[in-house]
Amino acid sequence: MAKRVTPVVDDTEADMTDAGLGIDETTVFIQPPNDLRKKTRPSARKAGDPDPVAAAEAALQRMAESFDGWMTEETQRLAALWTQADASGFDPELRSDFYRAAHDIKGQAATLGYPIAGRIAASLCRLLDGTAPERMPRELVRQHVQSVRAIISENAREDSSDTARLLADRLDEVTDDYLEQIATAA
Repeated sequence: MAKRVTPVVDDTEADMTDAGLGIDETTVFIQPPNDLRKKTRPSARKAGDPDPVAAAEAALQRMAESFDGWMTEETQRLAALWTQADASGFDPELRSDFYRAAHDIKGQAATLGYPIAGRIAASLCRLLDGTAPERMPRELVRQHVQSVRAIISENAREDSSDTARLLADRLDEVTDDYLEQIATAA
């Protein structure tokens, strides 16, 4: 059986008060029984080495010129797969490919500067996850696909477009309502 260790109260109250951290008589200082600093390794980074986070951000900024092209390609892929999946009656393989395309947009859109398109793709993924092929609301799915395409083609980045934001809100509402209806009917 593991031995229970009672933490030791530290006497740093005076130090904290001197620092102006607003402690009072109810404040309790606890010294953990294990000093976790002993379990860490020192960073291999030396003074003057470039900051890895700053380097990653700089690389992302250099790639930003390609973002529009990537989102356009992903959107075209989504639209093409929608056409195929719809024509097939949502064949399982095509449905899976269509879902993956929507999921990719959901995951990449914010990083690539299109968070509203990502919200709409997330709503589409929820719809695909929660609906059997024979109950798929084709018109609602089509509206999701067309909305993502419109946002990308109109370059509606961030939350700058009230119309895009309202569209995403409405698609979320309609999707939630539909999923609730089919759950109730089941």
